[in-house]
Amino acid sequence: MIQNDGSATDSFNVQGDGSSTGFTIKYYTGSSGGTDITASVTAGTYTITNLGPGANQIIRAVVSVTRGTASSTVKDCLVTSKSVGDNLKRDAVKARVTVN
Repeated sequence: MIQNDGSATDSFNVQGDGSSTGFTIKYYTGSSGGTDITASVTAGTYTITNLGPGANQIIRAVVSVTRGTASSTVKDCLVTSKSVGDNLKRDAVKARVTVN
């Protein structure tokens, strides 16, 4: 979830890790369904515009494991957001997937 904790409307640039050997990552708007925004998130060009103070937007990362990927293989997925209005305001979240 990208949330504006500031006191003014702001926009946020979002960037996330892409797919790698053994794993496919897709990004979508919303907690279910939604628009596929994978290309722009992995390129670092996805922007959430005009998010009011206290407002938020959910971005969902779906990680799929490719058949044949060895057990105990780990994939970290880092997603960062940065305020357009104040470059010093940033946040990040990391998800970790381990193949069982």
